[in-house]
Amino acid sequence: MKILIWVIALSVLTPWTAGALVAYMLVDVSGHWMSGNADMLVAEPEVVETLSWLARLMAGVGETVIIAVWAIGAASVSLVAWMCGRLVDRQRRKTQFAWHPDDPRAAAGRPVP
Repeated sequence: MKILIWVIALSVLTPWTAGALVAYMLVDVSGHWMSGNADMLVAEPEVVETLSWLARLMAGVGETVIIAVWAIGAASVSLVAWMCGRLVDRQRRKTQFAWHPDDPRAAAGRPVP
């Protein structure tokens, strides 16, 4: 059962990672394109340099945000899978070692392990 939980978690993480990779590449490519073509908006060198710097800054911030959101999502999915695995393991151990009600040890009032 734990293997099934982790297979489901990986099947959720795969498109999550692919989507984050596509978003990262789009932000990277568009940021480089905007910073390289800043001279298409204005002709003054100081303004072109400022626009190019702002485009590179925004691309860097966008890439950082994408990585942070991806990491939080991946950690959340992994944490939920780990907790479900622990819960399944705990339930399995509880049913595996539970005494049958007809067992003389249970009738004697001993605590069930």
